[in-house]
Amino acid sequence: MQCRDARELLDSFLAQELLVETNHEVLRHVSGCLDCKADLDTRARLRSGLKQAFARSAELQVRPEFVDEMAARLRSGAFKDRRSWQAWPLLAAAASVILVVAVGAYLLRDRVSETAALAAGDHQNCAVKFALAEKPISLQEAAARYDPAYDRLRTVPPNEVATAAGTLHVVERHSCVFQNRRFGHVVLRLDQHLVSLLMTRDDSARAAGLQQLPPVNGLSIASFRTSDHVIYIVSDLQEPAFRDVAQSLSVSRVAAIWDFFARPGH
Repeated sequence: MQCRDARELLDSFLAQELLVETNHEVLRHVSGCLDCKADLDTRARLRSGLKQAFARSAELQVRPEFVDEMAARLRSGAFKDRRSWQAWPLLAAAASVILVVAVGAYLLRDRVSETAALAAGDHQNCAVKFALAEKPISLQEAAARYDPAYDRLRTVPPNEVATAAGTLHVVERHSCVFQNRRFGHVVLRLDQHLVSLLMTRDDSARAAGLQQLPPVNGLSIASFRTSDHVIYIVSDLQEPAFRDVAQSLSVSRVAAIWDFFARPGH
């Protein structure tokens, strides 16, 4: 197994989604490859940190009142029917559906959070430290090789974007890879602060307005979505300046131009 093959499987390996034979192949490879072992350890810490943050967040927990209400409704529905024993299979099926939906929502949230964390990592390692393992390529090349949508970032956002916090100036446009996730990357500057606009493919995306996300490693982060991509805005700017910048990049003429190019035929 080559490094590229192993790294494509690391997330599935950590999620225990691989066949036993494939698990053994990955284990054999990482036991003899320090780079892939380090990559695996980093991803494991990232997943663990995200799950712990989810578990500690009071806003994301199921309310006890909801659990009590659902239990009461299930009991009431069963005992109202004199043949309650016949209702229990339906109740069990309903409980299973609720469980599947809850687990699916958790996994989707974890997936989205992990992608957001990768966007923050790309900003830190590309825009700030210039410490990527793979050299960035031009947006034109990335559009030809990977995704035509990257070509949009050659002109969107414009080289200058006015915000309430000041004028953003584009200093770099390219496509780069962080932890096997490819991004279209526009680096902007506001005074001494760098701002990254990062686009990546997401076939499950649905068009949505600006969403402020929890900070990642001290970085402010927000996102908005098109029909098949997600766009992250990442910076060390803090509120309210970051909110002003993010809104200007998502709801101003920048988003309008983006939507225009996203239409079929453009």
